[in-house]
Amino acid sequence: MLCETNLYRKFLVFLPVLMVMMGACGSPQAAADPVETPVPFLVERFDLDSNLTVRSVQPGVYVITHSFPWPANAALVEMDDSTLVLVDTPYTPEATKDLLAWAEAQFGEREIIAINTGFHYDNLGGNSYLIEQGIPVYGSDLTARLVEERGDEMRALTLSWLEAPQYQRYYEAHRNLPYTPPDHLFALDKGLSLQFGAESLEVYFPGPTHSPDNVVVYFPVRKILFAGCMVLGTDKVGNTSDADLAAWPESIRKLYQFDFEMVIPGHGDRLDDGLLAHTLDILAEYGQ
Repeated sequence: MLCETNLYRKFLVFLPVLMVMMGACGSPQAAADPVETPVPFLVERFDLDSNLTVRSVQPGVYVITHSFPWPANAALVEMDDSTLVLVDTPYTPEATKDLLAWAEAQFGEREIIAINTGFHYDNLGGNSYLIEQGIPVYGSDLTARLVEERGDEMRALTLSWLEAPQYQRYYEAHRNLPYTPPDHLFALDKGLSLQFGAESLEVYFPGPTHSPDNVVVYFPVRKILFAGCMVLGTDKVGNTSDADLAAWPESIRKLYQFDFEMVIPGHGDRLDDGLLAHTLDILAEYGQ
């Protein structure tokens, strides 16, 4: 398997060159004016079950997508000192348990910390399992307060979307889903910085967006911005029940202060650095 993976990675890197070479062989014009093709993100896929997928998108960086029933993204990053950082969680404690079992099989026993980027269940549905395992879960003071204040309202809204018979499995799971706040709190306006050997991360709040408490997690060495639900990875705004539509665009513009090459949204497969501009475009259309 390892050998096959290495060959696949080499193929992905060589593929753009091969495409240009083939074009050059096809016509003199192609040889004189080659088309520049970007190297795609490295992708190695692990299907943990029919609803839970892990994609390797950079060495040591994995995007986790849990479809329960709507696809939502989390991330797992192997830091310089071998600590694993889990940003957001799958929807449920059970899926979070499966993810950590996969991580142990993949990496062996590691120190793990988790970070919640907001109070919605697709940010922290697995918190109860993490805390039971003694894994520290970082989140803002506002996130913890909103779990307590709006958890029942959020559950009722979610169940209203799952009343159709085909969603019965998801309805029961969300009806019984524990909303557990993070247990390592930081002040939202101050953010959080954590160091892992020679590598660090920064948790930053740009202002209200998809929810009043959404934060981003920036990995400067890797030039990765986990932007979560405040950045739109599809062509729809989605749930706006907790959104501040007036403040959202300006909060997004503040993210341009970071030097990033990859953006991980809360939903959708896109990971490119054009997602901030895409989000601003979608919000502008939505506001018309």
